[in-house]
Amino acid sequence: MDPRRRSLPPISSRSWQIAKLTLQCASLVCCAILLGLSVSNTWNDGSGIGILTVPIAIAVAVWTIAELVTLFFRRKNAPGRGIHPGAHVGVQLILFLALILALFYSAMLWRSVQRSTEPCNEWTRDPDDPNWVTKNTTDPNGNWLRTSMRSYYCPESYRDMINDPSYRSAVQAIIAFCVLLWAIHFTLFVRACVETQRRNSEPPVIMMYPQQAWPAYYQQSYPQGYPQGGPGPTPMKHTPYR
Repeated sequence: MDPRRRSLPPISSRSWQIAKLTLQCASLVCCAILLGLSVSNTWNDGSGIGILTVPIAIAVAVWTIAELVTLFFRRKNAPGRGIHPGAHVGVQLILFLALILALFYSAMLWRSVQRSTEPCNEWTRDPDDPNWVTKNTTDPNGNWLRTSMRSYYCPESYRDMINDPSYRSAVQAIIAFCVLLWAIHFTLFVRACVETQRRNSEPPVIMMYPQQAWPAYYQQSYPQGYPQGGPGPTPMKHTPYR
């Protein structure tokens, strides 16, 4: 016989289930936008902005989709119970640490754009090598002047890219969505730690099997005063007629 199944109660309250579902849906939206911005600005102009953000966003989206699919298939037997929270602790930790790396890379890229704006637009392009720009500076040094020349690598394509308002806006948007994703998955990581502690403190589930009804041991019973049979044929009871 099959064991009797019972519906497992959810670990979190109804409000927390709705909050987690909202955060996971918001994570998917952020991943889609981040992927679109990173891919368009990586393969179109070769800036390399999506070297880290593309694989990290894909990993975040895959894990979030896996959690939503698990919740969907367990909606009857175990509503509100997705992937084991212990697995969430490990994966969410890796994800939000990877998002910190992507955020740091994007911030450094934006810093590079800001630092390149002045030399690429105001310095003189080297006639011998057009990919370089130069600037002559004169500093007083006692009774005489010291002249020095500074150079900076800035091809024409890079200057056009950093002067493009759409590119600058894309870099800022990537930084913003990396921050949002980090905040979402850090919250989910903390919640997974709480749910893991609660789940480990739950009593073990005992499966109850019903007793077997058939075939059962058959025992012949006799009414009171009725002669019971021995090894031979069963004697008949004589009832006198009046």
